Amino acid sequence: MHRGKNQTSSFEALWKSYVGFLEGTGKSRSTISSYQSDLAIFKDFLQQKKFQFAKMQETDFESFLVYMERLGLKTNTRRRKLLTVRSLYRYATVRKKLRVSPAKFVRAPERIEKLPWIPAKEKMENLLKSLPADSSTAKRNRILVQTILETGLSVAELCSLQWEDLSGTKVKVHGKRARELKLSKELVEELRQWRKLAKGKFLFPGFNRHGLHSPKMTPRGVELVFHALAKQFGLQDMKPKTLRHYAILRWLEENVKQEEILRRLGVNAAFSLENYRKILNG
Repeated sequence: MHRGKNQTSSFEALWKSYVGFLEGTGKSRSTISSYQSDLAIFKDFLQQKKFQFAKMQETDFESFLVYMERLGLKTNTRRRKLLTVRSLYRYATVRKKLRVSPAKFVRAPERIEKLPWIPAKEKMENLLKSLPADSSTAKRNRILVQTILETGLSVAELCSLQWEDLSGTKVKVHGKRARELKLSKELVEELRQWRKLAKGKFLFPGFNRHGLHSPKMTPRGVELVFHALAKQFGLQDMKPKTLRHYAILRWLEENVKQEEILRRLGVNAAFSLENYRKILNG
């Protein structure tokens, strides 16, 4: 059996290193905080069961799922925490702390899709009309919002867009699910004007109160933009992902085929649009 001397210090050292890695990849503060909360639950589990991190077996992760269920955690929460733990184990193998990750064989619970708040069409249209464009930062933020609304891009994909990815009315999205997306002529013209100001490699550079400070905007920077917009327009639940959800509703309204919506989002065929249809059917 792998029960034995507690290795809390080595686990916490790995945890600290992992958090540093997340910060280095540009993860937002709230995302990192969420990861740390997930790992705190796992640490408590290891201590209570007297398990060693490096000697966990597949059945022990199943015990972890039962442990979380007994704590009253909901299915999606249990799923997220297990996926975070799997990510930590994957990191440990890359850093040669483990030869193989036992967690990769553990199946996470199926996600129960529950949509967050999505603004009404009128509110979103009013927000777009009211967005200022009286400074470089304001212009960037306005185009950033329009780009997510038209493409449904994730924050990481948005921050990675480069000028060389644009060709006419199309933009290439790189990464795990590379794809090409079409932009409206209006957005293309906005981008053309914006390029005169943003002369760097990336579409969306980082600004602070003193001006341009980094060639590439970070997810944390996008998060702060939306926090400010939510406060300005009284939309407390407004987040970058809100626009992604909003885009899906608009595409369904326009009778875009499901396969095309999934392609635009860069998700697999298992992603369900049923809850979005329920909203439209009221």
